[in-house]
Amino acid sequence: MNRVLLTLVAAVAAVAALGYFLAMHTVAGQDFLLSRAISAAGSPSKPPPDGIRVLVCGSAAPLPTPGREQACLAVLTPSHYFIVDAGAGSGNTIGLAGLPGQRLNGVLVTHYHSDHIAAIPTINLMSWVAGRQGPLKVYGPPGVTRIVNGYNEAYALDRQYRTAHHGEDFMPIEFGVLEAVEQPIESVQQLGELTITSFKVDHSPVHPAVGYRFDYKGRSVVITGDTIVTDRLREMVAGADLLFSDALSLPIVKTLEKAAEQRQPRLAKVLSDIQEYHASVTDVAELTRTSGVGMTALYHMVPGPRNALMENIFKREIEDNMLLTEDGMWFTLPIGSDEILVD
Repeated sequence: MNRVLLTLVAAVAAVAALGYFLAMHTVAGQDFLLSRAISAAGSPSKPPPDGIRVLVCGSAAPLPTPGREQACLAVLTPSHYFIVDAGAGSGNTIGLAGLPGQRLNGVLVTHYHSDHIAAIPTINLMSWVAGRQGPLKVYGPPGVTRIVNGYNEAYALDRQYRTAHHGEDFMPIEFGVLEAVEQPIESVQQLGELTITSFKVDHSPVHPAVGYRFDYKGRSVVITGDTIVTDRLREMVAGADLLFSDALSLPIVKTLEKAAEQRQPRLAKVLSDIQEYHASVTDVAELTRTSGVGMTALYHMVPGPRNALMENIFKREIEDNMLLTEDGMWFTLPIGSDEILVD
């Protein structure tokens, strides 16, 4: 009996292996699998619950980090979609997540370091192709007009080529431009039931620099941008549901600085300088303990953790209601609840 059973199992395994080979290594099999995969990817998904959803599109600082793009967060409600900062590579995360580019309301910029603005043209193109009806608005403190004017000029030929290729009806050239919306450092936008508050942060000598708070139907998210902990930041974080905070690991950065002093003195200087204008993990942990925030998620990590050892060094300083983000991570805050779902 056992011999018969073993023979049957072996036969089934052989048939499965043959089926896999035919599917993966024949034209007909490949076309069948590709068609099934595309059909499954295009199937309508269940709409998310009413509330705020945040996608981590980039969790790293400029120091190269495998698997992590530069700073970017997407904030969505059923009626709103904003991107906060657009670091290099973040457009890839946005595209893979299948976000609704046709209804992108705008990009909110915290400051004008390159790792916060480099992907604006990519995101602009993606939402233009998706069918956005009008120029993409780029919101920011004083200086945003200069950034937008520069990008519009740099990509003028690109817009012409794409409109000529796909047609004016499909990609109107006037929809491919960026529109600057310059705001005071301290300002409030009221968009239906969503309130977006811009507030001053301290990233000296970088000025201006702001953070953003989103309030929607009783739920709240604060995004710091790059900053040290200040009294104004404490005010904006107080009682918030979810905080996304810039975070620098002093143990890692100091060790890297010391190792670079002899062979890479320029890198050593950079590593020394950046310690002065990013919040340390210890300081963010103290802010979390004292502010009443429900959860703190570390992003724009300096440096982005490359392995389990670096992750553990970051984690040894954090509180129980803190976590390290990864690119592609979703946070969902349903209304009428204190719950924060992370996946």
